[in-house]
Amino acid sequence: MQIKLSRDKMLAEKLAVDNEFILNYMPFAPEIYVKVYLMGLWAASFDGGGDDAAKFIAEKLSVDQPVVEEAFRYWEAQGVVTLLRTSSPPEVQFLQVGKNPPSYQKFSKTKYKDFNSQLHAMLPGRNILPAEYNEYYSLMEDTHMEPGAMLAIIAYCIRQKGDGITYPYILAVARNMAAQGLLTFDRVSEQLSEFDAYEKDLRPILTALGSRRKPDHEDKRLFIKWTKGMEYTPVTIVKVAKTVKKGGMEKLDALMTRYYENHLMTFEEIESFNKNRDQLYALAKNINRIIGVYYEQLDFIIETYISNWIAMGFNDETLTRIATYCFRRGVRTLEGMNDVVDKFYKQGVVTSEALDEFINRSIENDNHIKKVFAVAGIDRNVTARDRDSFKVWKTAWNMSDELIEKAAEKAKGSPSPVSYMNTLLSSWFKAGVKTPEQADNYRFPDHSEPAKITKTYTSGQLNALFDNLDYEDL
Repeated sequence: MQIKLSRDKMLAEKLAVDNEFILNYMPFAPEIYVKVYLMGLWAASFDGGGDDAAKFIAEKLSVDQPVVEEAFRYWEAQGVVTLLRTSSPPEVQFLQVGKNPPSYQKFSKTKYKDFNSQLHAMLPGRNILPAEYNEYYSLMEDTHMEPGAMLAIIAYCIRQKGDGITYPYILAVARNMAAQGLLTFDRVSEQLSEFDAYEKDLRPILTALGSRRKPDHEDKRLFIKWTKGMEYTPVTIVKVAKTVKKGGMEKLDALMTRYYENHLMTFEEIESFNKNRDQLYALAKNINRIIGVYYEQLDFIIETYISNWIAMGFNDETLTRIATYCFRRGVRTLEGMNDVVDKFYKQGVVTSEALDEFINRSIENDNHIKKVFAVAGIDRNVTARDRDSFKVWKTAWNMSDELIEKAAEKAKGSPSPVSYMNTLLSSWFKAGVKTPEQADNYRFPDHSEPAKITKTYTSGQLNALFDNLDYEDL
């Protein structure tokens, strides 16, 4: 029996936060670290994070997951959480907040003397607190970033945001640089110069979004993602930006990612995709109805299945008919239908004409199987296993229709006619029987006689047999 709070009850509950944390820890921690702590405490208290709490917190706070992990390492150093690294991902346990928070790590005053002087010169009107200094020192020590590289990043951030820039923003940019292996003054300066060059390309994008602000670091990161990672042209990005009604760069990024995942690389393709969106929704609903599944949200279905099928050359009519084909053969999932579509595609069955030809062949094949079954006294629908058996008899064993019908005659009256036909045809195949006359002269035990065991095998011999049996032998 599982016991838990209902969602309404959970949302009505209050989160208890120690006063010690508020008074002695929160004032000295970066803002984002405080948010991570509180969101993590909520998830731990009400089982709200699921299997991957770090991912949940990152999505809720709109930050990258490494920032969440770094925040928990910070709080571990402060003694308010512990990370159990024996599990993967590490488990975070919240501890009782102590009355004496740990003091900041001490760094050499002489080592960072020049850094401090240059930082003061950059922000002469700012009262830089020890917590901010400590964060810069810690990041440089942890990542082995040169002080000159850190100062170049700070200067860049000041140019972007002005003297009121917050140090968590600076640290986020610095961590991003460090993650890319940009740790020296020269490499950081080269990257920042590249960022500055993108400002000219970003202005039309922001204008298209209805924004008058200056491009910031995150804008430039996204621009690199779209142009270098996804290989979109700036012209295409501007055209897409003009279609965004609200949501700014975040919405634009979501759209560019969606179009990229759907293999839409030009604005003409994107425009056509959007015009056909209603048609795709209708097609997705119809396919779901035919195979017997229901999804309230269809975007994922369209992006994962429908768009790929359309890109293969299938159209509404062929996909609807394939869905009907799947339903009649017991395929009742989209993933199962996807396998069927792939098989049709590999056989070149894409158009309505090709599908008609395939279905007609299938009907003819089933009718032939039914005719043979009638000889054997079988009166039922043809199954996939029946089709597989006939394929083996005709293709692998090269049995003629006359021999198969002869086997059906001999199997009539057997408790398991198809099984008996398999056994009989297998024996004829091994004996080299080619004609009905040879089949009549072939001595085979009557189906009413029990099979005789001619030899027993040890488990080792059986294992050796199957180890040496190639798939082609089957």
